[in-house]
Amino acid sequence: MIVRIFLILFISGASAVCYLAGYVRLMSGLLLGFASLVSVFFGALFVVPEENRELWFPVYGDGAAWPFFLLALLLVAIAALLFNKRQVNAPAEILSSVHYKYGIGAFVTSLLSVFLPVVFWFPSDDKRLSIDSSALGEGVLLGTCIYLIGTILSLFLFYRASKGGKPNNPDFMRRVVLALFSMLHFDKLPAFVAFLLIYSPETQIIYPSIAALALAAYIPVGLFLLKISSQCQRME
Repeated sequence: MIVRIFLILFISGASAVCYLAGYVRLMSGLLLGFASLVSVFFGALFVVPEENRELWFPVYGDGAAWPFFLLALLLVAIAALLFNKRQVNAPAEILSSVHYKYGIGAFVTSLLSVFLPVVFWFPSDDKRLSIDSSALGEGVLLGTCIYLIGTILSLFLFYRASKGGKPNNPDFMRRVVLALFSMLHFDKLPAFVAFLLIYSPETQIIYPSIAALALAAYIPVGLFLLKISSQCQRME
């Protein structure tokens, strides 16, 4: 466990340092590549025959694989745009307390977008046993919609915070925001949420389409990275 924690801290710290050093497109491309691989992996789970799944990843139920593969293609397309989009001259904003307030608001919103839907994703045993699976699915869908709305709102606030700059360093807040975004693992939340919705050994009830919808949060994340990277004036 200690080794895993050390590796997680090292990886998050390394990605944050790379963002601070100006490797914005490279790190953003790696993140989108990771998201694409996760989508392909989850899609492959529902292609493998059910009797063979437990050999590498237990999934309790069937589902369509095409939403995950479609999402992987969309993320690859966004990554291609990331490396081919020309630089855009963004209006300069002098760094002020407003940008820090946007950053704090984005941080709080990101946390709420994950913790508020937990009530719908993981209902109590009494509630789970008293209602049917279709009603449970509606609750999971509602929680996922709350998560998506919160994610989009937090990305907007992060973007507003990234506009702050200094005369000698116009990309100051862009790099800081992306570094914090990566170091706090907000860039990995869609994969984590999708994993929680797919892997459910307690209830053995899963909703693959809703998990794909949660993983689709990588689309606004990718557009967020695309927008910021195109505005950076000093990149690798």
